[in-house]
Amino acid sequence: MKKTLPFLLLLGIILIGFSALFGLYEVKFFNSRASVTTSSFSPDNSYVFVTPLAARANGQEKIRLTVFILNNQGLGVLGKKVFVSPDSALSIETIQGLTDGYGKAYFDITSTKAGEFYLEIKADDTALNQKAHLTFN
Repeated sequence: MKKTLPFLLLLGIILIGFSALFGLYEVKFFNSRASVTTSSFSPDNSYVFVTPLAARANGQEKIRLTVFILNNQGLGVLGKKVFVSPDSALSIETIQGLTDGYGKAYFDITSTKAGEFYLEIKADDTALNQKAHLTFN
């Protein structure tokens, strides 16, 4: 019994020490994703997704346009106003026009006119190098 009590006390101190050190390690190295910037972005590094690639030109089927505004390090840029060039044949609905913490903005687009459309995307009046290519059948 005399040897058991010091052993348990030592084991408890070791466990508490490891827990404290791991807690400090976790806070320092695993606190969240990389920091988000709110200043400049890279038109070369930003990109556009269109899904699906084609839809029927019935005014009902939507194509989702997702824009990612990123800086030179590939981090999302928060708070950028994204603008999609208008086209008279398209109805563009802004779902989220201001970028979030991942640099994402998105739009839903419908059309009653068949054709291929290339839309210019701007963020804070700076055009992205990539255009959105939409097809309505």
